[in-house]
Amino acid sequence: MPVASQTTRVQSILLNGYHGEPTRGSVTIHEFDRGYRIRRAVAGLGKWWGVGLLTVLIPVAHFVLVPSFIAYGLWQFVQRLGTKELAADARGTCPDCGVEQTLELAPRWRAPQLVTCRHCHRGLRLTLP
Repeated sequence: MPVASQTTRVQSILLNGYHGEPTRGSVTIHEFDRGYRIRRAVAGLGKWWGVGLLTVLIPVAHFVLVPSFIAYGLWQFVQRLGTKELAADARGTCPDCGVEQTLELAPRWRAPQLVTCRHCHRGLRLTLP
């Protein structure tokens, strides 16, 4: 669902490995304004509190599940409220083995950050050019 308060940009990145020249890649970054972050946070809180409400019906397990989902809902609320930029669809070529791949990034966008090559399992450092 497109939202007017969300902007998307494609950022070029550099991947540094153990040896060889750094390679280039790209990452799509979604930027959220304050209003959209509040809506995302409330949606996450409502989702997990709703799951917690449903687990009231499970005998004995609800003593653990309900407080856990309530706490997780609060944690999601705080995390989503503080997330100004969200990284998605990161792609790059490993400088060590030369395989182009999708990279797994931390949910909150930051650079530099460490990633792992899915093919050779070496640690790579993602930086901005």
